[in-house]
Amino acid sequence: MVTEFSEKSFFLKAFHGLTLALVLSRESDPQPETMHALAGVLQDLFAHRVKALFLVQETSQIRDFLHALDERLHHACHHLATFQPGEIPVALWRRPAMWTSLGFAIPEIPQFLEQVARLGSVLRLPRVLLIDHAGGQAWRDDKNVRPGFVNAHRLRNFPETPENRLYLPAIRTLLSGGVGAVTLCRLQDLETELFSYEGAGIFFARRHYCQVRRLTLDDYTQAAAMIRRGEREGFLLPRSDEEVTALLTQGFGAFISEHHLAGVCGLVTAPYREENCGEITALYALTRFHGEGVGARMVIRIVQEARRSGLRALFACVGDRRAVEFFGHHGFRTVAHSALPDAKWRHYDPARKSRITCLLKDLPPIAGS
Repeated sequence: MVTEFSEKSFFLKAFHGLTLALVLSRESDPQPETMHALAGVLQDLFAHRVKALFLVQETSQIRDFLHALDERLHHACHHLATFQPGEIPVALWRRPAMWTSLGFAIPEIPQFLEQVARLGSVLRLPRVLLIDHAGGQAWRDDKNVRPGFVNAHRLRNFPETPENRLYLPAIRTLLSGGVGAVTLCRLQDLETELFSYEGAGIFFARRHYCQVRRLTLDDYTQAAAMIRRGEREGFLLPRSDEEVTALLTQGFGAFISEHHLAGVCGLVTAPYREENCGEITALYALTRFHGEGVGARMVIRIVQEARRSGLRALFACVGDRRAVEFFGHHGFRTVAHSALPDAKWRHYDPARKSRITCLLKDLPPIAGS
């Protein structure tokens, strides 16, 4: 069954054997009521051999919070001595514990974050989680929209508003220093941020591009689960397991930060061989990555594939005005239902057919082919 998939299990497997750093400062505002949720997240990580490194600003509140967390967990914390700015603790490279805390005696948050960024870059951590009491809720990009994802290219020119300014220098230093990804989120949202596609905070990735490629056997389970998500949200037509499998064998995925599946799309050609055309179907991208051109990159890749395969046209059937505009930007024109191959409408729900718009793009032959 393609519906049997756990996003949490997928991410725990992806994190296996890595070290995740959690940064606590006075801005994190750790509260006792978040303790149970954090302990659960850590236990899940420890069970998959994921180590946690707490980089903390030395305050009485944070010390008490970590002490209480230590008492709750089955794994004891390895507490390192407080370090001054400029020191790199060698003991971090050979710590035996599943989780370690390192305190910094730095009263000012910007200077604390600067030291955290320097240490994170030296250790080349795969993921740093900046814990903030607001979780970046007030962040806005140059279009006055709260981002869910920011790549390194966008980050260079990201507006330095009062809400953004505190963390931007540290995030830029971490990514430019080789850290794989940085997240800004609330402590109570940590499980959603780590173990779901949509996340809860703002995800910053070092790699500034989205790679679109054909789906492989190992991508199948998570791609099928993404199709089901799109169905639940009402964006995609419900399909049987067999139909999903057939779609994904000819499908494409958009991947951000190497393994993070951001969108899926199918290219169906078999029913339309006589007309020598193909259908773009099940195009779906996670909301978190809107604005990153995920959908556009998938369409461009499929158009390239279709032209290389010698198809004379591509079509899509959509039920949303925004989707009509989206395909229009990529050279698709609105056509009558009768302009599409007859095979498209066999066993098709008449009620649904009356609500959709058909779009067609002619594909001129590649020069010299």
